[in-house]
Amino acid sequence: MIMVITGDLVRSTQLDTVDYQRTIRALQHYLDALSKQYETVHSLYRGDGFQLAGYATDQLPVILLKIKLWLASGEDIPAIHCTLSGACGEGALSGRDPGMNSGPALITSGRTLETLRSAQLMLHIQNCPQQEAVALLCNQLSYILNRLSARQSALLYEYLNAGFPTHQALAQTHDTTRQNISERLKAAGADLLPEFIGFAQQCCRQSCGAPQ
Repeated sequence: MIMVITGDLVRSTQLDTVDYQRTIRALQHYLDALSKQYETVHSLYRGDGFQLAGYATDQLPVILLKIKLWLASGEDIPAIHCTLSGACGEGALSGRDPGMNSGPALITSGRTLETLRSAQLMLHIQNCPQQEAVALLCNQLSYILNRLSARQSALLYEYLNAGFPTHQALAQTHDTTRQNISERLKAAGADLLPEFIGFAQQCCRQSCGAPQ
């Protein structure tokens, strides 16, 4: 069993040449970092498309949200939305380019991307009895995340990347009050992230045999 994420940058052609090149270089470096952390392989295609795949199936929702929020945060590059299709299912990987492989998970991820609205995210978990609920949650989360400011996306990314620290710990990092951080996180819909990840991970483990 493998996990696959296929993505497209939204309206990347509207970036000027300098910002476009910065964005692609930064995305390549970010995918490199994810590959080291989660032992995945990846490749960029057509200038604004990319794919990442690996065997850490239970980390699929985490990686999906990290990519979504990092791109939208505008921390290292101009803030940009992306369309993301994640899949967990049968497949095998050989080499450094996931696009040179095949299998149900890779095919599902790519084909699902073609059906998604701009900036939408979706997870498809093979043989998952609760796939309909997963899809519904993805639609709701897409709606919320796509309406956040770059500043809100950056805060959610930090919250996710740090493993959901206490609000007090995050407040100390930002040199502000716990109440301020709590209000900002609530306004950004932060409570939905651990709930979504937990549910999606449970589905991945049950259907794709990821380690407990």
